[in-house]
Amino acid sequence: MKFRGIQRAVKPRRYERSAGDAPNLGRVGRVPGTGLPKKPLQRRRRRRGEGGGAQRKRVLMMWSVVWAVMVMGVVGAALWFWLRPAMNRGRAEGGVRAEASDARVVSRFESPSEREALGLVKRALAVRDPGGVGEYFHAGGSGPEGVVAFLAGMETSDGPVKEYSWLSSMDANGLLIDGVLVKTESGTGPRNRLALLTPDVKGVWKIDFEAFARTAVPPLDELLASDSAEGVARVIVATDSYFNGPFSDDTEWDCYGMASPDTEVVMLGYCRRGTPQAAAMAKILADGEDLASGGRSMRRATLKIRHHAGGERRQFEISRVMAQDWVMSAKAFDEGFQ
Repeated sequence: MKFRGIQRAVKPRRYERSAGDAPNLGRVGRVPGTGLPKKPLQRRRRRRGEGGGAQRKRVLMMWSVVWAVMVMGVVGAALWFWLRPAMNRGRAEGGVRAEASDARVVSRFESPSEREALGLVKRALAVRDPGGVGEYFHAGGSGPEGVVAFLAGMETSDGPVKEYSWLSSMDANGLLIDGVLVKTESGTGPRNRLALLTPDVKGVWKIDFEAFARTAVPPLDELLASDSAEGVARVIVATDSYFNGPFSDDTEWDCYGMASPDTEVVMLGYCRRGTPQAAAMAKILADGEDLASGGRSMRRATLKIRHHAGGERRQFEISRVMAQDWVMSAKAFDEGFQ
């Protein structure tokens, strides 16, 4: 690369001098500050330094304020995301009376140990004599003969038992409840049932048979087959959004999906908003767990349901919320919300 522009800007000049002459430097420009009074210059420089320091302080203060605002914003956002689930839960539980609190049921009787609970359930499932049912089961409306008949046919319907898993305390519906999961293996795959243990008036822990058998009155297939049926069903519930037929107004009804291991049909239950049943269902779902089905809260419940004229066969109105789980007490769960 040729820098011709630079060559044109330089004009060669030759100076002739004799030996001993001082070198001819040509014209020398004045050095800045030469011949100027020194003290005023020093004062000016000092003032410039002082002004620059003040400016730096203002810049530092400005950035300090910016960083403080950013930190406060981050902390505020973190607090919002931390508190938001509790706020939503509080809104979902609006109208809940004090009787339906989250406090654990105060135990009048000591819960069985893991070993005792597992041993009780194993011995109970081996009962084949109606006379031995009362030692291990709260038979409910099924009676000793109904319990024995169910246990005798259980291996055919569910397959042999493969495992017992202790679940410890599962208090609900104002009752002391301990749980054992009974895992079986049928020809169609793994199945399970919940042995929910509650104490009797003397403190003897027994299995609630109707919760174990998931008893529905009438049975779910009959309930689904009738256009005008009404009954009680033990189901797993989750919020849903299917509004159709007599339940098409989503400002009037709350919608819930209702599933059971005893039917492949996913039923739909509807609560009229502002009723004790709607408040009871909101409470049940607020206490639920996020399972792997899209993160929705799911929960067991015992419900009294009925068909509506013009509705689909899988659509039901939830007329009563009988229990927060599958074990019913002497008092319906929704009575605590009236």
